[in-house]
Amino acid sequence: MTDTFWTRPADTRVSGSGECTLTVLTPPFPDSIGSFPPHDPVRARAFAESFPTVERIVEDLGVMPADQVPEPGTREGLDVIAVGCWGGVTCVSDPALADDGTDCAVREEARALHRRYPGSLVVGSAHVDLGEDHVEDVVLLPDGTLLHASGYPGFEDPWESQGDPRAVLRALGVDVDLLDEDTREDLGLDGEPHLTNWEMVISLALQDRDPRRQPHLDVSVFRVRHTRAYTATMEEMWLSRH
Repeated sequence: MTDTFWTRPADTRVSGSGECTLTVLTPPFPDSIGSFPPHDPVRARAFAESFPTVERIVEDLGVMPADQVPEPGTREGLDVIAVGCWGGVTCVSDPALADDGTDCAVREEARALHRRYPGSLVVGSAHVDLGEDHVEDVVLLPDGTLLHASGYPGFEDPWESQGDPRAVLRALGVDVDLLDEDTREDLGLDGEPHLTNWEMVISLALQDRDPRRQPHLDVSVFRVRHTRAYTATMEEMWLSRH
């Protein structure tokens, strides 16, 4: 069998929704997605095979536009990941990165990717609704400076944050003080971390290089067997209400 780590049937409905991605940009950084070269399926498969959440690839589901990758509706869909490789930019979408603040999977895998690609910019985000909205966002600058936030928007506790979003964005060429008043207000950087718009922080960090769900960028899609540890976490995160 290909799914021996699961204890729930393949047709068990997923109890949540959301998107979990990690993007790695190696220098020289492109100015925008308009300058990305074509997707490389061979490199995408090699990346998927070596990604720490994955034990092995079960099936290559082919190449499709990034905005057409299906969201998981059943347990079987949780083992589908997408990888895009466009020159020095790689983006992986994987439900195994979902977390409730216990393991901080996005942060840990971002660190692993930064070690694998020294001098890279790594930007990760897992925004999921698993009964309550939970966010985890990471920006790792080429020099290793870390910005990390994990918690439930609107709730002061439990919440974890590290780093200065203003300083990190400034290092990426975004001076928050020069943004228009409405944008600064939407960002909410002058308040507590649970009131910050972390999705906007991630968008500003990636700027015009954000490959997520872009209709004109192709990605490779794989059905995988996740590791035992990540499968157990996914079962708890995505299926626990069944």
